[in-house]
Order: sequence, then C-alpha cells, then structure tokens
Amino acid sequence: MSILITGATGLIGQELVYALAKAGHEDIRVLTRNTAKAAKQFTIPLSFFEWDPNANKIDESALEGVETIIHLAGENIGGGRWSEKQKEKILNSRTQSTKLLVDTINNNQVSLKKFITASAIGIYGTQSEKNPPALKEDASYGDDFLAKVCKAWEDETDKLNNKEILINHVRTGIVLANNGGALQKMLPAFKLGVAGKLGSGNQFMSWIHIKDLVSIYLHLVENQVNQVAINATAPRPVSNKEFTSTLGSVVKRPTILPAPGFALKIILGEMSTLLLDGQNVIPSYLNENKFQFQFPNLKDALEDLVGLEKKFSQVQWVERPVENVFNFFSNEKNLEAITPDSIGFKVLDMNTPEITKGTIIDYRLSIYGIPLKWKSEILHFVKGKEFVDKQLEGPYNKWVHTHGFIPYKNGTLLTDEVLYKVPLGALGDLFAGAFVRSDVKKIFKFRSQKLDKIFDEVNK
Repeated sequence: MSILITGATGLIGQELVYALAKAGHEDIRVLTRNTAKAAKQFTIPLSFFEWDPNANKIDESALEGVETIIHLAGENIGGGRWSEKQKEKILNSRTQSTKLLVDTINNNQVSLKKFITASAIGIYGTQSEKNPPALKEDASYGDDFLAKVCKAWEDETDKLNNKEILINHVRTGIVLANNGGALQKMLPAFKLGVAGKLGSGNQFMSWIHIKDLVSIYLHLVENQVNQVAINATAPRPVSNKEFTSTLGSVVKRPTILPAPGFALKIILGEMSTLLLDGQNVIPSYLNENKFQFQFPNLKDALEDLVGLEKKFSQVQWVERPVENVFNFFSNEKNLEAITPDSIGFKVLDMNTPEITKGTIIDYRLSIYGIPLKWKSEILHFVKGKEFVDKQLEGPYNKWVHTHGFIPYKNGTLLTDEVLYKVPLGALGDLFAGAFVRSDVKKIFKFRSQKLDKIFDEVNK
C-alpha cells in the first residue's frame, strides 16, 4: 500500500512513520516544506516530496499511485499567545493545506481510497460544569475559536469529488508523550515540586497516550472504517485535579501550588482556555468496536512515559538481508566493535558456544573512568527475528534490551527497545536521570553510525 503523510516530522508523525514501517508498509511518502531537512530526521528509506500550502504549491507526483493519505500538518495551537495574526495562522495552516490536497486530488486521476485527517476534540466546544455530560462523536459542535477551526478543517474534505474515497476525521485529545507535547511542558514544574491544579481543577482532560493514538491511525490504515468522525481519546477522561495528583504521585513530588485561573488568563489571554476549560470526551466508536487500548488508565500511561522505569527506542535500516544482520548481532564479539571506545567494553566470558536462550555473558566496561562488570542473560531468542538480554549484575537497577530484526525494502529494520532504571529510585532519577538518558542516546547514536559504516563496506 502506498501511503502519503503530511506533518510527518511532528510529534505524532514521526512515531507513526516508524510504526507503519514496522508493520510492513514499504511505500511511505512524506510531503514536507523542506525535503532535505525532513530526510535528516528519519533513519529509514522514505520518499520525500515538497509542498508549500501558503503558496498553493505541491509536487503532484507525490500522489501518483497513492492509496491512503494521512494528513497531520497544522500549526501548534499552544505555540504562542493567540493574537489575531496567530489565530489566522492556526486556521489557515489547517484549511489551506487540506484544500490544496483536495484540489490536487480533484484535478488529477488519483487512485486514492482513504483520506485520514487529523482533527481535534475542540470541535465540541468547552464544558465549564463540574460533572459535564460525556461527548460522543455525534455531539453538537461548539462555537468558540477552536470549534470553528476544527469545523472548517473537516469541512474541506467534503469537497472531494470522488465520494467513494473513505474519509476519517481523527478527533484527538491531549496527546501524552515523553519526547514532546503538553506533558513535557508540564514535567519540569512537577519534578521541582512547584506544580498544582490549574484554576478550579474541576475541568475535564480528555487525554491519550501517543502509542494508542498511533495504533488508532494504523487501525484506520489497515481496516475499512466507515465511521467518519472518531474520538481519539482514552476511555476514561479525568479532572485536572486528578491528573495533577496522579502525575505528582508518579514523579514522587508534591502538587500543592495551584495556578489561579485569573493569573493564567492574564498571562495567556484567550489561549488560557486550553488549560482552564475542559471536555469530557468518550471514544464511543472505538469502545463499541472493542479497540484494544494499551493505556486506558491515566496512571499506567504516566508510569510508562515518566515513571522511574525509563524507555528508549530506536529504529535503523541497513541494506543487508535479515539473516546477515542477525548473525552479526548474535556474535558477541561484534558488540565490542559497535560500542564507543571510551566505555572500554569487552566480552570476558560466555557459558554457551553461541548466543541462545539462557546464555549468560560477562562483560567489562568503564563509566566515567570507573571500571565495572556487567553480567547479562539472554531471556528470549528467536533466530532471525529477535532476542532479549537482561542485566543480572551491573550499573543499572534494571536493564532489559529487546533487539528486533524485520525484513524491509531489500534490507533490515533494526529495532531496539530498552527498559532501564537508574539506581537510588526517585532521588537517582532526579539528579542523574537526564545524564543517563543522554549517555544512552549517545551510545546508540554511535552504534547506528558504526553499523552504517560496517554494512556500507560490506555492500561495496
């Protein structure tokens, strides 16, 4: 299936691109303002095409043979105070880009089957009452600024001449992620213990974990969903007061300093509605169709994103068959070659002739000049697909690394998923968490660059 994505370099777009690739979709096209800049943000082979909605320009070849469009592009609504100019920018970034896509489809013979476009639960307007009624997909629209923006945004897709094209509007709530978005803006104050409820704290927050949001988009890509409007929120919205206390408990910090509503209105102006006015939105369609949320509860979602157990993930494509790449990684001596010299990583012993389930490996390494030993066990091993190693002894309280190998475009997608905990619990996370996270990223970045060189030389 050929898939064209706008907004691919954004928070949701990047996660979705890698998820589509891991699901086996090989013809992924990215429509972007700057193809060179966008290409640097991805580590897998994609096709890049240029457009400029403000100038009404688009590379029409991007749509040749495309079956599905996922339209995510739009100005960040929380990017700055809502002056009249900024409000116009927010509106136009959505309507003009959608109009350009629709006009291009109408004026060309495009074999499009699905047009999946981002929208927002803001279309329903805000709810000020303490226990507001639940808003399903058939709820009436609001009349405030964001509601009008969302309505105009969605209306542009109605102008598609081919009525057989399936349209889905993904009305998204507050997206929780650990690498951007609303949660990352809140986190510093919470970790310092200077956060609290916003205004009354009674306003509802309809949220969703980014992994569940990406899964919703995948569901729409891979299934025939005739429902036009889809509420992309977790099954259980919470009040701001509950959100605040839950986040505080996850990061182990007090939440006793409220932000008065009048102060937020003075500071943010009309944009304060994003913080002070809530919505109790229910994903009715997804619930009725038994969509499996990975994170239906707020505490589980926050633990996954900002809890003491940290997660690191990486995807890399190399132009070599899976068998060759897997064999390279299942040779323990090769791990030394792809680890920075500064760490002094060396394999000392292994209790089996080759890596398999139950193998125990002893290593030596150095962290900031301190010599350490590391013992790990292979918990899971499926030849040619994946293996999992777990630290038995070493510098972390926990380290579990899942190595995945997926055939992709005459090469291999290498996927790494690491779960780790720093020592000393919340105190260790507060003082050393950022440094450890930075070190982990540097180690894997070095590994990626080294692997590119190793496999490039093999291809030559």
